[in-house]
Amino acid sequence: MLCNTLFDKIDKIRRLRRMIGDRPIRIEVDGGVGLDNIGAIVAAGAQVLVAGNAVFGSGDPKVNTAKLLEAAASAGLLKA
Repeated sequence: MLCNTLFDKIDKIRRLRRMIGDRPIRIEVDGGVGLDNIGAIVAAGAQVLVAGNAVFGSGDPKVNTAKLLEAAASAGLLKA
């Protein structure tokens, strides 16, 4: 379940994406990105994601990275 803080962040990303329009500006989210929310963050319009803890926090960083990239791709950030 997403917390109110994440909903606020996602709303800000959506509003910023609308303000940017077609200009070649990328939105970066640094921190708080994980498997539980990467899809919503990407769908809101973020294109650059910093997910240090999600990659290196526990488990195999290669596996964690692959899972994050797969989730981002399914949300439309990357082409698989």
